[in-house]
Amino acid sequence: MIMDEAALAAELKRRHGVTSTRRLDALGIGKRSIDVLVRQGRLERAGNGVLLSTCWPVGLDHRLAIACAITAGVIAFPTAGQVWSLRKTPHSEEVTVCVSGERRVHAPGGVHVRRTLHLPTADVVSRPDGVRVTSPPRTAADAARLLSLHDLESLVEHGIDLGYFTFATFARVAAPLCGRGWPGSGRLRAVLTAREPWRRPVRSDHELRLERAMRRRGFPPLTREHRLVLSSGEVIHPDLGIPADGFYVEMDHLTWHNRRAQSAYDRQRDLRARADGYHIERVSDVALVVSRPGCGR
Repeated sequence: MIMDEAALAAELKRRHGVTSTRRLDALGIGKRSIDVLVRQGRLERAGNGVLLSTCWPVGLDHRLAIACAITAGVIAFPTAGQVWSLRKTPHSEEVTVCVSGERRVHAPGGVHVRRTLHLPTADVVSRPDGVRVTSPPRTAADAARLLSLHDLESLVEHGIDLGYFTFATFARVAAPLCGRGWPGSGRLRAVLTAREPWRRPVRSDHELRLERAMRRRGFPPLTREHRLVLSSGEVIHPDLGIPADGFYVEMDHLTWHNRRAQSAYDRQRDLRARADGYHIERVSDVALVVSRPGCGR
């Protein structure tokens, strides 16, 4: 048996240890060679003509590649949220794939198959490694199926902040999913109607929670990261504020910032702002957690 070992190694490396009889045949590695590789324990059959390297690390990309190869589906939320590193995504070892509604698919172990009647090509990102995953805006829209309204809002803001999509793009992708009977359509409509497209994204979940808390207390609509030019020439962008009143609020992330150096800088900056007639109030993420509704604070 003559086999191109270099071609086999490159194929497995390119696709996270996952290939198929069809792909190997195209490389000149036919059925007899594949049978030998299986008998030697180098490859194992996973069904639907899919072959797996027996020595490949079982990481996320390997599991994604297996799920896509066997089901010919598209990685969907919540797994797609993990792929795009979107906050508020539930963590699960199970891989979720989406397939068209009329298909009958046998899901391998560790794979959850979800069916949909609406998954246009524009909503799918096809990677060179054979993995197909829902685009960031479609992933955010699909998150409405599982997340609460507040968590969905936070995830959408994170996608915008990361530069994955604009709010207008998200609204366009989400609009067809807002129909009656679509899981999470009510929450999706609520997010679409509650946010002005021109607003800056909230950079952290704590800032979003602070903004909600201030609105519940009767504050007017708050401006995010308003541009202030101090008399010193310094330009700052406070997290939230009411520019007409010169009042601003900054969220201090005590849990991860280098507070000794940062606090000294913040104090000096706040003093310069106050000398120019602005007032900056600071709220720590720790205080926000302690003061959550229902704790008596």
